Amino acid sequence: MLSRQERLQSFVDWCAAHISGDEKGEAQLFLDRFMQAFHQKGLLECGATAEFRIKKSEEDGGGTSFADFVWKPIVLIEMKKRGADLARHYQQAFKYWERLVPGRPRYVILCNFDEFWIYDFDTQIEEPLDKLRLEELPSRSGPLSFLFPVPQVPVFKNNQEEVTREAADHLATLFNKLVARDLPRDRVQRFVLQCLVALFSEDIGLLPEYFFTRLLAKCETPEDAYDKISGLFRAMNTKGGEAGGAYEGVDYFNGGLFAEPVAFNLTPDELKQLKNAAESNWKAVRPEIFGTIFEHSLETEERHAYGAHFTSGVDIMKIIRPTIIEPWEQLIDAALAIDDAKKRRKRLLELQEQLAHVRVLDPACGSGNFLYLAYRSMKRLERRILDAIRGKEARYGLVNASQFYGMDIQPFAVELAKVTMMIARKLAIDELHIQEQALPLDNLDANFVTGDALITFPEDGAPFRTPWPAADVIIGNPPFLGAKRLKPEHGSDYVNAVRKLYPEVPGMADYCVYWIARSQQHLPDCTAATPWAGRAGLVGTQNIRNNKSRVGGLDHVAAGGTIVEAVDNQPWSGEANVHVSIANWVKHPPKAKAKELLIPAKRRLWFKVEGAAAGPRRKKGQGPATKEYEIDFRDALVINSALSDEVAVSNGKRLIANSKAAYCCIGQMVGQREFVLTQAEYTKLTKDDPKSSDVIYPQTNAVGLLDGDPTPNRFVIDFLNRDQLSARHFAGAIRHVEQHVLPVRRQKANEGRSESGKQRPHHKQFLERWWQLAFPRTEMIAQIENLQRYIVCSRVTKRPITVFLESSIRPTDSLVCFCFNDDYSFGVLQSAPHWQWFVANCSKLKSDYRYSPDSVFDTFPWPQAPRIGDIDAVADAGREVRRVRDEALAKITGGLRTVYRTLELPGKHPLKDAHAALDAAVLKAYGFSAKKDLLKQLLDLNHEVAASESRGEAVTAPGVPPNYPKPAKLVTEDCIRPAE
Repeated sequence: MLSRQERLQSFVDWCAAHISGDEKGEAQLFLDRFMQAFHQKGLLECGATAEFRIKKSEEDGGGTSFADFVWKPIVLIEMKKRGADLARHYQQAFKYWERLVPGRPRYVILCNFDEFWIYDFDTQIEEPLDKLRLEELPSRSGPLSFLFPVPQVPVFKNNQEEVTREAADHLATLFNKLVARDLPRDRVQRFVLQCLVALFSEDIGLLPEYFFTRLLAKCETPEDAYDKISGLFRAMNTKGGEAGGAYEGVDYFNGGLFAEPVAFNLTPDELKQLKNAAESNWKAVRPEIFGTIFEHSLETEERHAYGAHFTSGVDIMKIIRPTIIEPWEQLIDAALAIDDAKKRRKRLLELQEQLAHVRVLDPACGSGNFLYLAYRSMKRLERRILDAIRGKEARYGLVNASQFYGMDIQPFAVELAKVTMMIARKLAIDELHIQEQALPLDNLDANFVTGDALITFPEDGAPFRTPWPAADVIIGNPPFLGAKRLKPEHGSDYVNAVRKLYPEVPGMADYCVYWIARSQQHLPDCTAATPWAGRAGLVGTQNIRNNKSRVGGLDHVAAGGTIVEAVDNQPWSGEANVHVSIANWVKHPPKAKAKELLIPAKRRLWFKVEGAAAGPRRKKGQGPATKEYEIDFRDALVINSALSDEVAVSNGKRLIANSKAAYCCIGQMVGQREFVLTQAEYTKLTKDDPKSSDVIYPQTNAVGLLDGDPTPNRFVIDFLNRDQLSARHFAGAIRHVEQHVLPVRRQKANEGRSESGKQRPHHKQFLERWWQLAFPRTEMIAQIENLQRYIVCSRVTKRPITVFLESSIRPTDSLVCFCFNDDYSFGVLQSAPHWQWFVANCSKLKSDYRYSPDSVFDTFPWPQAPRIGDIDAVADAGREVRRVRDEALAKITGGLRTVYRTLELPGKHPLKDAHAALDAAVLKAYGFSAKKDLLKQLLDLNHEVAASESRGEAVTAPGVPPNYPKPAKLVTEDCIRPAE
């Protein structure tokens, strides 16, 4: 039996004898033998597919493409003819890979019969992890070891993330040591950035090879370091270069970064750190992630950032591709399709000129990773145009870094962004073999601005909106900050000023929504003459598609343009445990023709597939940890402001019949946990003071109801709206609150003072009524105390589970309460119509749904003309659901949540049948068709009810309809009760 090395050598010899490098005629034969060389039985036998069909997007002309070799979830291999420049086919391979969902392969190989370029786009999007020549296979198969029947951890020569982290840590260590000497921080920053450019330059050919490294080697004293390094930086800022001496051959870099050369007398230890940095392979350092990693290195006590998260290139491309790349590819494809050679060349020259004038803005740019990848993408587009033009008319280097603009509140991040964009040109020249000068570097001082992108506070006068530079395209990742965190993070003065300047954004909208609204206002219209303009792509919190955040941002976008691609929900690579939404849109006049604006008839909607493993599990050293999800997409005719292709139920109107009474309310917010008693504390307190039992109630929350035994096992002291003197009638309870709650509220009131010394209003309010719960929901409690039982569901949930609680039980704010005690109302609220309306209208918390009474219940139309028999059928079906659940709970440990998880398994299930019967009964009560879109039917009914209310006509409110003869017979006794 041949050894691994012998099998691979046999394959190499076979290729030399039989393969000429014809892509069409030999690719499949080559791949079949290639897989056999890795101990697989063959191309098909391993489970792969040859000529795998991939549906083209409309932007690519529609139809079907054929990927040469797809083996999910392992690898995609795309073959090209012998001698082909594989760099030119990167974009095609990336497109194929991106659409291979679900089960997207982890690795991508580009091969021209002589070379293998190996990519892992999840970790490194711009450059291959390794390049391997055919003849190297026998001696260096490590980069392809994932192809063996028993996969091994691949070993790559060009793992740029590891190199980048190492380089960033070395330079950050130098920075930290200089700052520790109390040197001016701004001058240290400038010095380190000048060193950063020098380190890159000697490895990528902007300085003579090893120039900076040899210069450092000659530094024997601190004074040497000052003289030699400052001399180099002065030379890098000398137009025409030095005529002779030690710096002869150093070209002029620019008058921005090097306008003020900075140097210090470096201690031996500091010089050592700089020498360590010079030993890194800066040619392999990734500028788009360097800034993030470097900044994390400055923040950590350990002075390294190996745990730092950075935004992956794949995630950034979810904005750049639809917003920049795809419209330009359509324009280039259309130009290449022109038959007349003279007209074709003229059109291509026009496109290159237009591309060179596209202005791209990132108003929350950080260290520039979005802009860097946008620049690299536009240089590839320009390269494609140049390849088609050729000849003397081709003009090189028109697209440049001065077309890109950035804003950020962090000064150092802005300076890092400038350096990132300066270096980008040389890297693009090397990648694409472009005939243009790499020096001088672009002076970007006017393009990148430090400051708050939303508001400027002048020394004199009123605050005003920060001016934004003119832009054709806006991209970026604004700050993730929920509405409730705005005042704690920025203070009341800031928040009040922003809200005053941006009245179109509701006060309860998330922070990033201001960027969405401002971008829509700031963009020019996309027109037939400029179909590449008026485009934006922004990352936001999940909440941008919900409630007030949607109203303040994407509702404006949808009203003045078209959302062309979106991600409804995915974990974000740039932050730990953060889920985001992404919206890409085109701003245009109301009656503009979509085709003229390059707006596809079918839009792409990406969504998260729960519970699916994204490719093979990754071990330590293989890249990011295993993702327990996958991203899939579907084509949609419309993507609405809720980032959905379903009926836009966000257009539902608030119904007076639903909102005029407190039918639906969030449970009590205790505020201080000291109001809550254990069973033992309750027993002791009420034994010492029996009268206090009148203000102490059993309490439950969502976890208590859904996990395990739902019987309440804790108690809450609730004086409702009694004044302090009335509360003292219950001596034991008020003594407990005075001893345990009052000190905490005093402390919080003092800690929460503003800069001017004033107490924050809510802390002041809580202190003034210290004996009361933060939000006791007295109106809701008054309603449920008049009922035998009431309905609740978890406020944040993945599944529709409603239950009855005995009315003496107090609900926490983890529960949504419905003040109904009848089986008919239970049936409607537990049914598919209410659940689907909830999912479509609610806000999201990661992958869970959060119930909002104003957007869900207040807009939810109840059946308007149910017959008596229909009402009885709904009530009966609701009772049957509860009966089956109770029966299951007696047999299964883990509570209702565990019972409902079993519904996700295949096979017959009594609870599944009971829910199906309930849904059918409720649809009949509505008079809806099961064959039609349920949300559309509900939305139409919502509009009908709202119209009737506006005309003063009677409508059927939530609860038992008034025509039902004996409502009391719909009230049974089953519910969750306190312990005896």
